[in-house]
Amino acid sequence: MSKTILLIDDDLDDTEIFEEALTEINPAILFYKAENGQDAFNKLQGKEVGQPDIIFLDVNMPGMNGWQFLTKLKTEAAYHNIPVIMYSTSSAKKDIAIAEDLGAVGFLTKPADYKGLKKALLLLLAQTSPDGLRQSVEDIKKMEWYS
Repeated sequence: MSKTILLIDDDLDDTEIFEEALTEINPAILFYKAENGQDAFNKLQGKEVGQPDIIFLDVNMPGMNGWQFLTKLKTEAAYHNIPVIMYSTSSAKKDIAIAEDLGAVGFLTKPADYKGLKKALLLLLAQTSPDGLRQSVEDIKKMEWYS
């Protein structure tokens, strides 16, 4: 069975690279994108996206940012069980702590290169549970190529 992935990120270059990596990994993955939190909620509530298996969420976006989206998502009964991985250029400990407090399963700094992104996605897409995702995020952070 194919996974459904939602990426919420306002950076078009990062979004295109992410989509390209997913397509190379598995063309059957259903990929949806939103440019900010409000756009994502509109797509979720309009049933355009359905129920994603994983949401990758940037922190800094115009309109509804990542923190606002995550807070709202975790209070909505229909969506609170969707695993969210924060996916940002930030690596600040404060941001990582906020993500954990708000219910994200992990926090990944965007890999510096395409090869690293593909490796990270391969590990994450192999998981089927929030605990598995959480462990994979921690494993990725320990790998030599991750920076």
